[in-house]
Amino acid sequence: MSNRKEDFRNKTCGKLSAAVVLAAVFAAGWLARDLVGFRPGSVAPRAATTPSVTAIVVTNAVFNPVREFVGRVEPVQEVDVLPQIDGYLTSVKFSEGATVRRGDVLYEIDVERYEAAHRLRLAELEQAKSQSAEAVAAKEKADRYLARLKAADGRGVPQTDLDSAEAEANAAKAACESARAKIAQAEANLMLAAVDVKHTKIHAPMSGRIGKSLMHVGDYVTPSKGRLARIVQSDPIRVSFPLSDREYMTWLEEAAKRGTDARASRRLRLRLPNDSVYGAEGAWEFDDNEIDPSTATIQLRLSFANPKGLLVPNSFVRVLSDERNPQKVLVVPDAAIVAGEDGCSVWVVADDCTVARRRIAKGPSAEGLTVVAKGLAEGERIVHRGVHKLNEGMTVNLAEAE
Repeated sequence: MSNRKEDFRNKTCGKLSAAVVLAAVFAAGWLARDLVGFRPGSVAPRAATTPSVTAIVVTNAVFNPVREFVGRVEPVQEVDVLPQIDGYLTSVKFSEGATVRRGDVLYEIDVERYEAAHRLRLAELEQAKSQSAEAVAAKEKADRYLARLKAADGRGVPQTDLDSAEAEANAAKAACESARAKIAQAEANLMLAAVDVKHTKIHAPMSGRIGKSLMHVGDYVTPSKGRLARIVQSDPIRVSFPLSDREYMTWLEEAAKRGTDARASRRLRLRLPNDSVYGAEGAWEFDDNEIDPSTATIQLRLSFANPKGLLVPNSFVRVLSDERNPQKVLVVPDAAIVAGEDGCSVWVVADDCTVARRRIAKGPSAEGLTVVAKGLAEGERIVHRGVHKLNEGMTVNLAEAE
């Protein structure tokens, strides 16, 4: 019995000793937390970082953006081939779609009737000349008879004979004048007949490309039936396009500032429908003498050499226009410009790598570049990429742009 009580007492004392040790350890830990100033959830602050940006040096560069306009190809000249006389076509002397030269025979009309008319008019002329010769002979005879009567003694020539002789002389003179008029008329008729014979061959009035023939061998043609074919001049050829009144004035003013003519200062090229650039440059031929009030545009016309026929009338092309001798100006990338309520600005980098925001005046923009008209000088360094990270006076890490 005494042994069981002693065992119980030993176990109980052991448990109490372990509890006392644990309590002592916990109390020591709590005391240490107060001594070192421990605060639940506290984190050490991070050190501030310096942003890295890409910088470029501002320089003058050639800024020559290309402007594009929709243009239409049109022939410099076009003419309808028409018959001058009526008749049956006996031959067609050209191939449709071919290039013809001025004076080439295109059609022939049956000539027999017109040659017969020409021979008839020639015979009429010969007859008129014969009649004129007879009238001249009769006039000379009447003039001689009248002269003899006037030269004779007046007492031996009755007045009635003298009057009759004068009347005959006057009639002979009138007959001569009438005969000369008939000769002139016969000559004119002969000339008209010769013209008709000439018109049985229809010639090309100009050089160019001829289209489809609307009449064929055996067709009866007349001037009232309309054209037989059409010829268009294909080399050189013309391209017309509309230019806004504002841009037109800008072209003229810029050329005037440089002391040149706008026609000489612009380079004008073409982009064909297949997106290829036409090989030859165009010449500014002329522009209209008034602005179209409905569109506020003026029509400009350019002349292009077209030896291969790549420019087809009534096709559409794109006119490419830029400066022939562009000047260097101050340009910066669009990405470097910050747009705000107070205008546009850039971040300028000082020698100590601090940045400052500076207002600028923008000029025209194209292909990712913008002209700076005011606010920057050549040689200054600006932030190209990373402008969204910056604040006034901030120090940055620089990386030069590639």
